[in-house]
Amino acid sequence: MSKRLFSSSLFKNGAFRRMATPNDGRVRTVLPKVETSFIQPNHPVASVLLNEPTIVIERQMEMMNVFLGFEQANRYAILDVMGNRIGYMEERDFSFVKALMRQFYRLHRPFTMDVFDNWGNVVLTINRPFSWINSHIKALLPPTTSSEEELVQRSYNLKPSFSQPFLSSGPVPQSAGVQGEGILVGESIQNWHLWRRRYELFHRERRTETSFAEFGQIDAPFLAFEFPVLDEQGKIMASVDRNWVGLGREFFTDTGIYVVRFDSSQSFSGVYPPEILSSEILNFDQRAVLLANAVSIDFDYFSRHSRYGGGLLSFGSYDE
Repeated sequence: MSKRLFSSSLFKNGAFRRMATPNDGRVRTVLPKVETSFIQPNHPVASVLLNEPTIVIERQMEMMNVFLGFEQANRYAILDVMGNRIGYMEERDFSFVKALMRQFYRLHRPFTMDVFDNWGNVVLTINRPFSWINSHIKALLPPTTSSEEELVQRSYNLKPSFSQPFLSSGPVPQSAGVQGEGILVGESIQNWHLWRRRYELFHRERRTETSFAEFGQIDAPFLAFEFPVLDEQGKIMASVDRNWVGLGREFFTDTGIYVVRFDSSQSFSGVYPPEILSSEILNFDQRAVLLANAVSIDFDYFSRHSRYGGGLLSFGSYDE
């Protein structure tokens, strides 16, 4: 019997319909440029998850987090807009040492999270290294051939180059790989600001092993729940939006629901006027980066226990 990873109550009484974009019958799969994209249309993460114009991510409730303020390993369900589970994400390393690291490192802690299909196969890996200020989160494709294995080993020692076509520049990728994890397809980097919520989004170009290109920026206002991805002209090409789940769950738990809109031509009906939408469509590598970015947004801004003590029986902040 499969484990249920989401609450059916979210899809009752029209609550889900208000935040999700219904399928309008258009073709879902967007073919990337083969010469520049690592994730191809026949790859499992593309055919199962990333070909959807819109997906919903729900962070699962952590009972020790609720009652004791104890930070547990994160788990997320991935749903389509009809509420069907199409995959899930789980943080690795459930050891005692990792549990202690989660309590003391908090917002700065590193983690690795695997993305699974419904059959338990790893289709993507998300890696977040330790950081003092700007968080970095990477999307990695599991290698399937010997040549891809060799690329993983080579990339780790290569110094990356990058292009930033946007007027405002920010932090850039520092490495072309993650040792032993997979093929780095892109990276989301937090761009520190005193009150705004900013990210720089990069994808790795396949034609060279070290080249990265910035394809989007997020520049959301203070306390924002909506994180639109802007192209070079400042038009919206995708977005990550957090949905309000009720006062009780928002106040006492770390559970959250995020709507990830990949396709500017299909995902924004009734959300934004057409004149501010981009004509650019994200390829599969860029969609993988945006999926990783949704996890980073949840961790950076909506995980209460990453920054201060919480829970019904909290023992105070470790920072005090």
